[in-house]
Amino acid sequence: MQKLTTDTLIIGAGPAGLATAMELSKAGKDFIVVERDSVVGGLAKTYTFTEGDLVFRTDNGPHRFFSKNPYLYSFIEDLIDEQWIEVRRQTRQFIEGKFYDYPVNAVQALKNVGIVRAIRILIDYGIAKIQYGIFKHPIRNFADYVYANFGKTLGEFNMINYTEKIWGISAKEIHPDWAGQRIKGLSLTSLAKDIIGRSLGFASKSKPKTLVDAFYYPETGTGLIYETIRARLVEKGYRVLLNTEPTAVVHEGNRITEVILKSPEGDISVSFKNLVESVPLPKFIDLLSPQPSAEILSAKQKLRYRSQVYLFLTLDKESVTADQ
Repeated sequence: MQKLTTDTLIIGAGPAGLATAMELSKAGKDFIVVERDSVVGGLAKTYTFTEGDLVFRTDNGPHRFFSKNPYLYSFIEDLIDEQWIEVRRQTRQFIEGKFYDYPVNAVQALKNVGIVRAIRILIDYGIAKIQYGIFKHPIRNFADYVYANFGKTLGEFNMINYTEKIWGISAKEIHPDWAGQRIKGLSLTSLAKDIIGRSLGFASKSKPKTLVDAFYYPETGTGLIYETIRARLVEKGYRVLLNTEPTAVVHEGNRITEVILKSPEGDISVSFKNLVESVPLPKFIDLLSPQPSAEILSAKQKLRYRSQVYLFLTLDKESVTADQ
């Protein structure tokens, strides 16, 4: 068995693993990156399909950048330069048989929902401000957060609906912190301000990131970022081992001391000071050697997750829709 030693072992060459590797390389630290796939990028990789002379590229949905952190933009722009392009956003939601522009088109939205529902939305929003604002009704879950910021009618018409479809559980079972990740700063008031600003020909720079109408994207797909990072790391002499995955994570007490890897060249034992890993938690627990306690194994069985299935079709058309 081949034996390697490094300061940091990074398991998983997705966005988190490769960003860690880049920062460590800037600091002159020693590390090894391992990835079980033949390409880097993890869930943000770009798929490439060829049919004769034709090449098709697609991502797992658009990994758009809506960040207020200037370092992120300068970091990526430095990586891919002119292949980091601005895209005008077109996003629509299909609800009850009708398309709704997002960010919201006030005239279209009012026409689609009708005057009766629009009035109900305003009444419920007022009730929510009294319940959650004046009487301080506690925000215990995602549903409470949405009701407090949008009212019950609009919340169930939009936010609650698609969130429950995505996660497959009731919005009352989802922690309110999730709202802070997805719709932080967004409310009926911020939507109204954005609509008024657009109608008057100006846009606020401080509006919630979910309302932006343009974003930057790698020209050939988000995988371009991670392939470029890999190339730079290899160029500097760092090891990025593809088609390589852990088969055992050896620990003594509370400290992990060694990871056994399976690679095309055979098994590898890696010793290190620091471990960075993005292995799914149930899988990581299965890798532990010796096996963890019965209590931990029991807790693992209770973890739930959401699978995704993708179907890619190649069509003999220049374009199907302007939506991203």
